[in-house]
Amino acid sequence: MKKTIIANFGEGDMGKSESILLVYDKLRMVAKGNPVDREPDKKNSKDVCAWLTINGIKVGIASDGDLQAVVRDNLDFLTDADCQIILTACRNNHDSVVLLNEYKNKYRIWRTSNARIYEYIDTNHPRVAPKGIQNRFNENWATEIANLIEAWCYAGKEE
Repeated sequence: MKKTIIANFGEGDMGKSESILLVYDKLRMVAKGNPVDREPDKKNSKDVCAWLTINGIKVGIASDGDLQAVVRDNLDFLTDADCQIILTACRNNHDSVVLLNEYKNKYRIWRTSNARIYEYIDTNHPRVAPKGIQNRFNENWATEIANLIEAWCYAGKEE
């Protein structure tokens, strides 16, 4: 299996972290053993940086993508743990692309987005979809990504 980083890109408050946490919850249900968390004693944090094992494959999940230094620390933790698949949140900017390129010698980089969904009113005034619709959109994205990662773990080969 070719090592892969899947980067969920987007602007702030787009639901990137929440969507990645949904993936994490889904994968924990099929993982063997307990996840290994970067900060097992953290308090009052909704974000996670941990790896878990599915069919002998280490899968890393990092939901905090707001600060470049945190993304780097998370990726270093997960690559040092030799995760074959890593899902991380990243801001939609040039610095994130540069950071991810530092890992391309050992990992292929895939870019995705669960971007906010808008209602089209006119080109100057799009309206953000109601929260319930955005939550459903995020849930669907998380299900697709979790299914993809699980399939890779059981296929044991590059798809």
